Amino acid sequence: MQEPLAGDTAPAGQARPPLGAPLLEGLTAEQAHAVTYGSGPLLIIAGPGAGKTRTLIHRIAWLLTNGLAPPWEILAVTFSVRAAGELRLRLADLLGEQVAAAVTAATFHSVCARMLREDAALFGRTEDYTIYDQADMRHVIDWLLSDSKRGAIQAALDDCGQPGSSEVLSEISLAKNRLLSPSAYERSARHSAGPVIAEVWRGAEEELRRSNAFSFDDLLVGAVQVLAEYPHRLAHYRERWKWVVVDEFQDTNEAQGVLIALLVGPDGNVCAVADDDQLIYSWRGAEPRAVLEFGERFPGHGRVVLGRNFRSRSEILNAAVACVSQNERRTAKALIAVRGDGGRVHVRAFQSEYHEAHWIARTTGQALAAGIVPAEILVLARASYATEPVQTALAQAGIPHRVLGSLGLYERTEVRDALAYLTLLVNPADAQAFRRAVQAPRRGVGTATITQVVALARERHHGDLIVASAQGADVETVRRQSTRDRLAAFGHAMERVRGHLRAGRSVGYVVVSTLMIEGGLVAYHQHRRDHAATASQRRDAEHVLEDLRSLCRAAQAYDEHHPDRATLTGFLEMAAGLHAQEVKPGQEDRRITVSTVHRAKGTEAALVIVAGCEERLFPTWRALQAPDNDHLCEERRVFYVACTRAKDGLFLTYAHNRRGRPTAGPSQFLYEAGLMSRTSMAA
Repeated sequence: MQEPLAGDTAPAGQARPPLGAPLLEGLTAEQAHAVTYGSGPLLIIAGPGAGKTRTLIHRIAWLLTNGLAPPWEILAVTFSVRAAGELRLRLADLLGEQVAAAVTAATFHSVCARMLREDAALFGRTEDYTIYDQADMRHVIDWLLSDSKRGAIQAALDDCGQPGSSEVLSEISLAKNRLLSPSAYERSARHSAGPVIAEVWRGAEEELRRSNAFSFDDLLVGAVQVLAEYPHRLAHYRERWKWVVVDEFQDTNEAQGVLIALLVGPDGNVCAVADDDQLIYSWRGAEPRAVLEFGERFPGHGRVVLGRNFRSRSEILNAAVACVSQNERRTAKALIAVRGDGGRVHVRAFQSEYHEAHWIARTTGQALAAGIVPAEILVLARASYATEPVQTALAQAGIPHRVLGSLGLYERTEVRDALAYLTLLVNPADAQAFRRAVQAPRRGVGTATITQVVALARERHHGDLIVASAQGADVETVRRQSTRDRLAAFGHAMERVRGHLRAGRSVGYVVVSTLMIEGGLVAYHQHRRDHAATASQRRDAEHVLEDLRSLCRAAQAYDEHHPDRATLTGFLEMAAGLHAQEVKPGQEDRRITVSTVHRAKGTEAALVIVAGCEERLFPTWRALQAPDNDHLCEERRVFYVACTRAKDGLFLTYAHNRRGRPTAGPSQFLYEAGLMSRTSMAA
């Protein structure tokens, strides 16, 4: 229930505006209502281009300006580091960097990681725990599935057969996001290999505990467990963050929804922004009922609808709404295109994806020549492979472009090798990091030896794999002295670098020292560069060395941006994608953007081209073959999100042949949007 704001009343006969009144200038009545809402739960239903980010920023600024909350009592939760960085940057523009820095603006996983750093002991971990991403977890699962000596798993495999590691990981991840335990999953699983998956899950949990690690999903589950099972910790966090703001609430899964409900309580100060028409992450556990259940979790909540679209011309908005309105279970919204008419929406057909790609390159070049800046051009597709011919055509035309979701620095193989070294320094019990580091480059240390070292570390050295390696002579069953010597050399080199870390040397210094150890990554790739048999191998080695230099520069930049609180753990969390890197105002990216629709959520551009609008591609064949209508409804929402990225121009293209095969024809969404007739689609 809404309460009056402090500072909103004045003595009788005296009218004065509330503090922070300039913050309301230029806002619509609905936005102003959301910004000035008092205490208690508030749900903001915001369509695309409705100024939701601006409303959230001004909401936070209003609380601060009116003295309702100091900045350290405000938690703003987003789904991406990009959104968190943008929120901080815009808040700094409004109130100054010092105030903005004191507000906690972070992703769900980042917030949970902070909580578990403080409460790691409750789970048998230390504050230096490692975070395993999907690739790390697949390696753990592969190892468990291949280890025939694990009795319970082997028995389940004999009964059910062996599923793939990716399949197992997906099942476990969804179950964790629904807050199920292995036993609860096993009882309710529809998967034919449910017993195998449950046993692998139990084995993975034990391996993570012994490696002092959590998976990304465990961050959410662990934080919920802390809040639900430890009342004193719940009271602590409620006292710390008295005001919570949640962006993209429709994309929350069960674990995230429960986390927010516990964190604020049924009458707490939570302000959530949602649009069920933009829910496109059901594969991550998000469900439409998250918005519907807001009222159940927060009875007496306020509700504000932002229906004015400030981004898209009416022609674009009307087409997008016409399509998504085919979904039955949705919140009806009367959206208004504030900028009015004047937009362009065109459908183009091509013989093949190559003709489509070259047309996109020509159209992009013409737009640039006409004065549209590169940042205002966005090329989208439902699947990443559909953007590959476009990237080639743009490169041939000499048009600079960036690809959202392409392999970034921290995802490249050799950089991940380097991060494994750094992870082992912080968390010497991490068996997965040890396996990767000791074999990059290969030192003649095989799988059997690694297994023995891990066992030795856990039995004699409190799990410390650096010490166990340095004392390689203790691995009695390793017959080759040369293998023992290489293992010991690795351990001693890592021990020396760990000494630098303990002595308080900078993160940049530690990273450089780690990469430069004798027999390490830099030495190996320098030798390749200077002695490889072919020119291509030498060029590849030089590219790797440049990536490693980039990692060193990133570490040094991290030191500069965090002069008083730089830690190797913090740098690794940034590399894992938990924290936004510093965004510099005024930086101009002179490249157009190519992306999948999912990666481009939250972006906008004057000109948007959506390629591959074909049946079985957009919507996907899986959605068309699904037994229920839910998957097709989600595909329709993805199409809606794609279209509403456009401000002035929207081109939707399809091809008659793709990858050398006939396509299934134009997407049904083109008809539903009113852009094609049934007759033309049939033709």
